[in-house]
Amino acid sequence: MFRVTSKKVAGIILSTTTLGLGGTLAYTLHQNEYELSNIGIVRFARAGMVASSVFTDYKLSLRGLDKESEEYKEKIKETHTRAAKKILKLCEINGGTFIKMGQLIAVMEYLIPYEYTSVMSDLFSEAPKTEFKDVRMMIENNLKQPIEEIFSDFNPEPVGSASLGQVHVATLKETGEKVAVKVQHPKVLLRSKIDLKTMEFFGNVAKKLFPDFNLMWLVEETKKNLPRELDFLHEAKNADAVRRMFSHLTYLKIPEIKYDYCTEQILTMEFCEGNQINDIEYLRRENIDVHDVCSKVGRLFSEMIFSKGYIHADPHPGNLLVKKENGHIQLVLLDHGLYSTLKDSFRVLYSELWLALLKPDLNEVKRISTQMGVGNLHDLFACIITMRSWESIQQGIKTKKKDAKETEHIKAYASQLASKINEVLGHMPREMLLILKTNDLIRSIEYKLGVSSREDSFIEMARFCTNSVYTEKLRKTKSMISYYKLWLDMYWRLVKIELYSKFLMIKDFLGYL
Repeated sequence: MFRVTSKKVAGIILSTTTLGLGGTLAYTLHQNEYELSNIGIVRFARAGMVASSVFTDYKLSLRGLDKESEEYKEKIKETHTRAAKKILKLCEINGGTFIKMGQLIAVMEYLIPYEYTSVMSDLFSEAPKTEFKDVRMMIENNLKQPIEEIFSDFNPEPVGSASLGQVHVATLKETGEKVAVKVQHPKVLLRSKIDLKTMEFFGNVAKKLFPDFNLMWLVEETKKNLPRELDFLHEAKNADAVRRMFSHLTYLKIPEIKYDYCTEQILTMEFCEGNQINDIEYLRRENIDVHDVCSKVGRLFSEMIFSKGYIHADPHPGNLLVKKENGHIQLVLLDHGLYSTLKDSFRVLYSELWLALLKPDLNEVKRISTQMGVGNLHDLFACIITMRSWESIQQGIKTKKKDAKETEHIKAYASQLASKINEVLGHMPREMLLILKTNDLIRSIEYKLGVSSREDSFIEMARFCTNSVYTEKLRKTKSMISYYKLWLDMYWRLVKIELYSKFLMIKDFLGYL
């Protein structure tokens, strides 16, 4: 018989455990291509260290300060900046989903403290790039052919890179067509699930530690939308749907999809020329009318929101190109990975809200805000939607031009009311978040092109809101007399909008602006 002492047992257990852990670690490293950055626990720990540092900084920096004091206001700005820089570094190191979340924060101007949006905007210019050997691997693994058999020419340098993938220009060997090939970053899918769990965990921790600064709505939106954005075949189908839906807009171009060269991780489409829509130097050089450009953008997105109820959810200047085609302006809409479908009830209610804001009818604004769940904060809700001050809304945003002073006032207002803004965002319908991104795109384009103060920026919106609201009323009415009266009322309102539009054109032509 063998005698096994406790010391030997302990040694066996220790050896077995060591071998087991070593084997597990080796297997985990092998599964993650021997990169520590791919391992969930490493990425989680990295996020934990940053979160701990940020939470501690807020607690220590603001301890004992009166929220209404000037010292508190100054300290919280400094703390926001330090926290944003730490989170930026985390996003850059962890990449993928973290960059996507950081970019979403960056475009939420006036909704999230300025210190965060300004720092996070660096993520747009510093998106990760995948090396060509890994691009080749992704293409060949997905399309089951050597890259040379698919393309007669393939530029190894990407023309654009984002958080989830990058785009290369190539020529199809079979047809000779010039195409854009979108290739998913190899490790994004692998990392996304643990990254989302990590964000959810720390989002809940932050919610408990800082009840006034709840960003769980942002985490929930990312959790819902990211899986769809990672499926490039889903993006291809969206592109086809939008092309059919807006075929009547002759100025809109949606690239044709080359399905024979597409998978969930590879998207091959027609290559479309054009420059970013906010490239003012290009527009001047090509003698492109900036007012016409803004009008066309306004019509496209107003029809999406108020008429079709089908919204492009990632609108930014890089996804909207402009060019002249046979002497006419053409817009090219890219990146169809994520769309949101609005319920008819919400679409009509939102149309009613904008008509009330444009009128202005403040009682109606409050009534509709209450239906949307934010009645007690209807004034702040209206400011968030219009990006105008409450004073301007009361006076009428159609007639009161927005100036630099009002813009600065809004930024300061947003910074001071961060907790209230988060309360509004937490209670408003989820669809509103994507609409706010669209609103931000239109305003940023107008600002860049120097037309943000023009009164005609609301013309297209007013047309589609009127159509949306009255079409619903006409659908519900059962009396022929009521139907006829409603139709006349709608027609007269549209005529007035058209007359006002012509007046602005004449006013512009005569140089009175």
